[in-house]
Amino acid sequence: MFEKNKTRLLFVCLGNICRSPLAEVVVKAVAAERGLDHYHIESAGTGDWHVGGPADPRSAGKAKEKGLDLGRHRAQQITPDNCNNWDWLIAMDAENRANLLRMGIPESRILMMRQFEDPTNIPDVPDPYYGGAHGFEDAYQMLVANAEALLDHLEQQS
Repeated sequence: MFEKNKTRLLFVCLGNICRSPLAEVVVKAVAAERGLDHYHIESAGTGDWHVGGPADPRSAGKAKEKGLDLGRHRAQQITPDNCNNWDWLIAMDAENRANLLRMGIPESRILMMRQFEDPTNIPDVPDPYYGGAHGFEDAYQMLVANAEALLDHLEQQS
């Protein structure tokens, strides 16, 4: 399942069809640009509603527009049974962070996607699911703006 000697990152949102798959492909692209090939990166949801399904068409469309591919994405769920497969879990918002903590994941292994921004900002990536297309563009911009800082932090941890 995982390659040895790779740091395993899991991006987490609620259903694994909007924010976390977009975060997965954005951070993969930034890591590749930086020559950081020692990461295994996936995404999952804390809920099971979409398990096995594709990314939301609006997320997939935004990724495609930006030269990224979500075509093979299949939603999966993070559970107490599989949470130890990951070195770092990166939550898209406070609700998903709380869900991870309730699963027993140590706080020391959980990061927030936007935690490296100005500390006066709320560190959530808002869920664009019930909004219009602008929400997916906003989410994409937040993910891109934070991918470098996230990878910088992770590089300092190794």
